[in-house]
Amino acid sequence: MLTHAPHAAETPIVGLAAPLRPAAAPRALPRTIPAAFDPRACAAWAAVEGLAPGDAVALMMREPAEAASLGLGLARAGVRATSLDPGLRGAALASALTATGAGLAVVDSALAEAYAGVMGRLDAYPAVWWNGPGADFCRLDRALAEYAVPAAR
Repeated sequence: MLTHAPHAAETPIVGLAAPLRPAAAPRALPRTIPAAFDPRACAAWAAVEGLAPGDAVALMMREPAEAASLGLGLARAGVRATSLDPGLRGAALASALTATGAGLAVVDSALAEAYAGVMGRLDAYPAVWWNGPGADFCRLDRALAEYAVPAAR
């Protein structure tokens, strides 16, 4: 008969090099995306831009972290975001863009030539916001900087 149940800290766990200890306080993770792509800033931009719950946005972005953060921000605003493969070209890109039902597309400026390949292939064209250097107007990264959330002190 067992008279004393061992405490969890006393119980060895096979495969661990050291006994379990309480975790240290979490450290801040390094940012892997520009601060402007904070989902809260993205949601604020979407609201000001007039995007409403149920609207659809296509994302054609090379940087997965930026696309994911923008997608989260759009989701906060109730907007459906679909990431498109930045390697798509021509008819394949046009088909994917049509399938999203997007009224707005966010396209990396470095992919402008690929995006231009859909011209003449769609019945309706979404409005475009460009992301990154090379765009002279409707540049998302600069617009998001206006909605950046101040860092906590």
